[in-house]
Amino acid sequence: MQRKMRTLIIILFIFSSLLSKATEQTSDILIYKSDTIYIAYFPLEILAEKDSIILNRLNDTTCLSTDCWRQHIGIWKIENDSLFLIGLKDCCDYKEIPLNKVFSETEIQNGKVFANWYSENIKAGFGKWLAFDEGNWQNIYEKNIELEIVYGKIEKCVIQNTKPKNEKNE
Repeated sequence: MQRKMRTLIIILFIFSSLLSKATEQTSDILIYKSDTIYIAYFPLEILAEKDSIILNRLNDTTCLSTDCWRQHIGIWKIENDSLFLIGLKDCCDYKEIPLNKVFSETEIQNGKVFANWYSENIKAGFGKWLAFDEGNWQNIYEKNIELEIVYGKIEKCVIQNTKPKNEKNE
């Protein structure tokens, strides 16, 4: 009886975690100058929530992964103080998803899509990995970037060096 109960609890735990999408999600990629920054922000999801056509074009049931429920990885680039989507990859085998599968030819200019729908902040660490902060459950990198984005335009960009834990604020 106890063994059956334990098995049932394990099955319920696994099932509930799948339903709640509790797995940490694969990051999107942001290219800023010569740096590649992994971001836990998903600008294309904002558009998909507003535009059912985009949402339908993004859905690809051939690639299902618990660490990438959105089924794609966006590759973003900051260029001339603007945010652009420059690529998409599927989460299972990292094959390229052509931008014209999701966007019309008029929305794609010079092989990229201007993210005029995106008006949120992006914060991320990048550069050399320094440590893991168990209290906040996050990696600490040598630099942090904070972007304030309004309709795809970079309104503010702040880059700070991370102080080592043993260095005191003065």
